[in-house]
Amino acid sequence: MILLADVGNSRVKWVTCEEGEFRTRGQASHGDESGADWASRLWGNLPRPERVLIVSVADSAARGALADWIARRWAIEAEFVGSAAAACGVRNSYAEPERMGADRWVAMIAARALLGPRICFVVDCGTALTIDALAADGRHLGGVIVPGLRLMREALYRETRRIPAEPGEARLFGQSTREGVWGGALYAVASAIDGIIERMSADCGSGARLLTGGDAETVLPCLRSEYRWEPDLIFQGLRVVAGV
Repeated sequence: MILLADVGNSRVKWVTCEEGEFRTRGQASHGDESGADWASRLWGNLPRPERVLIVSVADSAARGALADWIARRWAIEAEFVGSAAAACGVRNSYAEPERMGADRWVAMIAARALLGPRICFVVDCGTALTIDALAADGRHLGGVIVPGLRLMREALYRETRRIPAEPGEARLFGQSTREGVWGGALYAVASAIDGIIERMSADCGSGARLLTGGDAETVLPCLRSEYRWEPDLIFQGLRVVAGV
């Protein structure tokens, strides 16, 4: 059994992989807990895996604490997957490849494995919205990073004192400030996805559009073009990297 984990800014998601198939899975917020604390809480009862592959946007201290816990608990070395100049048929466009978010890199590896040699656009709706273009020959053509739904709302709450931070319903024709904020963020993100990919397509050609990330299911009904929702895209990429 292999444990695959996606450690984001506020949540951790994981699956176990056996014989190339995803089995047990889970997700939870980790808040301000250290890597060792949330790992003990969430993974303490898991059977010992043969390998642990992790894609993480956490800082080095948090990754170190998590690696120490894995070493103590299971006597294995955690494998943190980072961005590289090239891997698994994908070539990085960054002058400093290691500075690309590992989640973006792994998602593109998954897209290449799923779609083969064709143009595609990979959209990750997480804390930040990222859109990356991949050429048919595996070249990363580049991408954009935009504030995601929560960040857009929080910017309004933080900078505009008269808008309270409160839950709401996203509506196109909002009839309260709360609905206006939630609907504005949702349709801004959806419009950004559609509009940016249309501009990219005009330069590099049309292609498949893959959608993943925690907010993908919320955004999908508001998109105008056809998108393929792949909620396990990061895990699919980690499975490719693991060679299983």
